[in-house]
Amino acid sequence: MMFKNLLLNNLPLKLMSVFIAVILWLSLVTGEFQEISLYVPVKLTNIPDGYVAVTDEHLINIHAKGPKSLVNEEKFGDVSIDFDVSGMKPGYNNAIISLKNIKMPPGIQVMDIQPAAIEIIVDSLILKQMKVAPTFIGEPASGYKVGSVNVFPESVQVKAAKSKIESQNTVETLPVNLSDKRDPITYSIGMKSYEGIQEYNPQQVEVFVVFKEDIQEKEFKDIPVRAVMLPHGLKAKILDTVTLKVSGRIDLLQEDVIKSELYPTVDMSGVKTKGKYLRKLNLNDSKMFKVLSVEPAKVRVEVVNEEVLRD
Repeated sequence: MMFKNLLLNNLPLKLMSVFIAVILWLSLVTGEFQEISLYVPVKLTNIPDGYVAVTDEHLINIHAKGPKSLVNEEKFGDVSIDFDVSGMKPGYNNAIISLKNIKMPPGIQVMDIQPAAIEIIVDSLILKQMKVAPTFIGEPASGYKVGSVNVFPESVQVKAAKSKIESQNTVETLPVNLSDKRDPITYSIGMKSYEGIQEYNPQQVEVFVVFKEDIQEKEFKDIPVRAVMLPHGLKAKILDTVTLKVSGRIDLLQEDVIKSELYPTVDMSGVKTKGKYLRKLNLNDSKMFKVLSVEPAKVRVEVVNEEVLRD
């Protein structure tokens, strides 16, 4: 009798609980479903001591669906595909991805998996001394280029899967930024990540970079020549242009810079009468450029009275 009274006393609460449970169940069964596509990372677990496990397939595309409320609210950041490596034999293993490998939130149904299987390599770990190759990004300042590069230490000890590095003798650094640099730089930089490499010793190396001027050669044609030191009352017309071949810093090898720096002229100070003359070409001394050739070495000059030239 006491149990019956207790049951009758709590009957409204129990009926309400059942009603709520039915409503929630119906919302899941009959509610709107939403599809989702995820790229899920592969995690290799329980790797035996002295071994390493690697795979070239790091992300698996999973197509799933579930009630819209769950898809909208669930956080998929912890979703992963886990493989227990402890039972795999050394070498290449073909691992089929099953639902038991996928850590998916409750209520989400997996529809498709691509690829359906991956290759996992279980290999012994070895230690190997490998040469360091620095890598670079960016371009030095205009007119400069890399002069020398030194790395300390020149090699690092690598702990890695034997099959991945047995034919490899160098490892690269992370990129050293050379953008707009002209003065010597020193970078303490880490090593590039490789599949199968588990550890570097040391983890960072010092990269020393020295820059130098980028000296090149260039030819300039039809450079005008000016007459100087011409006596009063006379005017000169230069009948020739010259071709100059010079070497200098690449960013300075511009025609307007060449004209102003070398300033080609002919000295007419000894001329007293009109006529045609052949005069030696003169160039300013320059620390910026080295003149490799001049054609012609002498230019023709026509001298006339100032009034005639004006007419």
